[in-house]
Amino acid sequence: MQKTVLVTGASSGIGLETVRALFTEGYNVVATVRKDVDEDRLNQLYNKKIHIVKMDVTDEAAIAELPQVLKKRFNITQLDGLVNNAGVANAGPFKYMNFTEVQQTFQVNVLGLMRITQVLLPLLGAVPNSKHEGRIINISSVSGEGAMPFLSIYSASKFAVEGFSEGLRRELMLFKTKVIVVAPGSIKTPIWDKGFHSIRQRYQETEYDESFQLFIQMARNEEQNGLHPSDVSRDILHALSSETPKLRYSPVPRKIRNYYLTKLIPVSWMDTLTAKMLKLVP
Repeated sequence: MQKTVLVTGASSGIGLETVRALFTEGYNVVATVRKDVDEDRLNQLYNKKIHIVKMDVTDEAAIAELPQVLKKRFNITQLDGLVNNAGVANAGPFKYMNFTEVQQTFQVNVLGLMRITQVLLPLLGAVPNSKHEGRIINISSVSGEGAMPFLSIYSASKFAVEGFSEGLRRELMLFKTKVIVVAPGSIKTPIWDKGFHSIRQRYQETEYDESFQLFIQMARNEEQNGLHPSDVSRDILHALSSETPKLRYSPVPRKIRNYYLTKLIPVSWMDTLTAKMLKLVP
C-alpha cells in the first residue's frame, strides 16, 4: 500500500525538498503551509497530486481539527510518517531581544511541534492493540546539542526538541511508534534570510554591534558553504523507510571540524575560542 507522510513547513528549504523527495519516491504526501501563495505554488508544482493543508502550527484550533480535515478532505485516517519541520530562527543578543520573538520561537519550534504530534499520535498507530507502526521525524539542529552566541533562544528551542524526542521515543516503544531526530548543520535554506535580514541593523547602538555583525558574517559564510536541503531529505527518507533507522541523523558539512571536533574540545576552551572569534571579550 502507498504510504502517507505529513510534512509541516513545506513552503521552502528542507520542507519543500522533503515533499519533492517523498513525491518522487511514490509516497502519498500531505504538506502544510501558511500562505495562499505557497499553496498555489505547490499545487502548480505537483499538478494537485499532493494534499495541501493551509495551517499555522501555532493555531491551536486548526491543529485540533487536523485529523478531521485529513479524513474529510483526503480520506486519510492513517499516517505512516510525520515530519515536524516547521521552524523559525530568531537571532540576536538576548539582553536586547524583543520578548515576543522569544515566545514566537517556542510557539513554532516547540509547542506547535508538540501539539501536532499529540493530535496525530492515533493516526500514527499509538493506540492500544494497533498493528500500525508509524514514525515521527523531528527536525532539530546541531544547535540542539551546542549553543552559539546570538542563537541562545533558537538553541534553547532545539534543546527542547531534543529532550522531548528522547522522552517520547521511550514512551512510544509501548506502541512500536518510532521517534527519530534529524539534526542538520548549516543548510542552504531561506530560514537564515527570514531570521537575520530584518534584524541586521537592530543592535547597532548596543555594545554587541561589532560582535553581532561578525556573527552574521560567519552565519552567511556557513550558509554559502552549507549542505543542500536534499542532503537532509535523503536522511529523512532513510528514517522513514529503513527497517532499522538510526535514532539520530546529523547531516553536517565539514563534519569533522563542525561536529566531532566540537565534542572533543573542553567546553571552557570552546567558550574562549568563540569569545575571541566574535570579539566577546572586555
